[in-house]
This record gives sequence, C-alpha cells and structure tokens, in this order.
Amino acid sequence: MAVRKRNEPDAPLATVDWRDVERFVLGTLERARSPKRPRDVRGPMAVRVRQDDPLGAVFAPCAFRGALTGPLPSGVSEKRWFEDRECLRVLCHVDDGVEEGGVRRHQVKDGSGAVIGTIERHPPQGRRKRPSWRIQQPGHPEIVGRSDGELIARGLVGVFEFAEEFVSGALVGDGRARKPKKPPLIGWRDESGNSVMISRGKEHTVRVAWLDRRLAFAFALLGHG
Repeated sequence: MAVRKRNEPDAPLATVDWRDVERFVLGTLERARSPKRPRDVRGPMAVRVRQDDPLGAVFAPCAFRGALTGPLPSGVSEKRWFEDRECLRVLCHVDDGVEEGGVRRHQVKDGSGAVIGTIERHPPQGRRKRPSWRIQQPGHPEIVGRSDGELIARGLVGVFEFAEEFVSGALVGDGRARKPKKPPLIGWRDESGNSVMISRGKEHTVRVAWLDRRLAFAFALLGHG
C-alpha cells in the first residue's frame, strides 16, 4: 500500500452525486484542520457535503462555482453551478429575474436550457422585517420560506431544534468548530405545513426526497452569489 509523504499535497476530493444530497454548505474548505492535519486545505468555491476521514472532517464537492470556458450559451446567466471541477458542464443556472408588484421571479434551468422550476422573492409584509421566498417545482406543491421570527410566531419551533443540531455540528463555511454570529434562519414548508428545507446563511438541509437539489443550490446561489 502506497504511503503519502508528509509534505505531499492532498489530491482533490472526488465529486459526490448531487441528486441525493441532504445537508450542504457553500465554501472553499476541502479538508479541515485537525490534530492530524496541521492546516486547512482549500479548493474552489463549491456546494460541499461533510464527510468523515481518518485525518479529520472533509467537505466533498458536488457542484462547482466558476467561470465558464468560452462564450456563454444563449440564455445562460452568470449565476450558475457546474457539474465538474473544470467548469465545463453547466448543472443549473438562474436568470436575472423579472420584478412585478415587488415580487422578483427567477427561472432555474438545467444545462440544456430546460426549466427546472422557479424561485420568487416576496417583499416584507406588515410587521415582517425580512422578505419571504417561494420555490415552485412542476408536479409538486409550492414551498414557502419564512424567516425565524415568523416561524416562532406560528409556533413552528421543531424546525429550529433540527437546525440548531445541524449548525452546532460545526458544519460552517471554513469547517472550524466555533460559534459565528448566526444569520437568519429560513424554514421552508409546503401547503400542508410539512418541513421541506431549512436554510441558514450558507448552510442548507433538505428534508424531503422529491425536492430537486438544483433548486436548493439555485436558492443558495441567489443569496450568496
């Protein structure tokens, strides 16, 4: 068995399948510093999934953010994720959106230009201090994303318990076990009140199998692109 030399650089992490991702974070960290690893190892900006490794936590990529080689295909915006590290195959992209009545509506398309779904940003209403979001995926119920204050007002505390467990697990952008200032939490629910997804800053948890992960990636890109 080959043994890696002490100063030999780590090979890039293998890309994982994006289709079944449940918890992901946006970031450049690939290998987190640990007692067995003296420093962080970083890579390209990507959607990343935490995995265990003998030397410490690693964050495997499943979609990459980068510049497309050559001219943009017709209708492809700058907001996009790629399937490969070389950024040659577009996984999905989000258009610049159109605004009507204060609602901004974005289409999400795959690499061939076919529509996957839409994402809407609605302005704050009444006493709400933050906007709300809608994701529409053909063949499935619309899901609504609202911020933490509204969730508390509606008594949806269970969503917070799940999210706190996730956040406290140190799955943060740089992988270090610390407690940064927490961005607003968004709980996503369908028309029946079922929890579909949880978003907090660059961290996202998908709780149902039917949600197309590319829509979750697209929302993350809108908030942090």
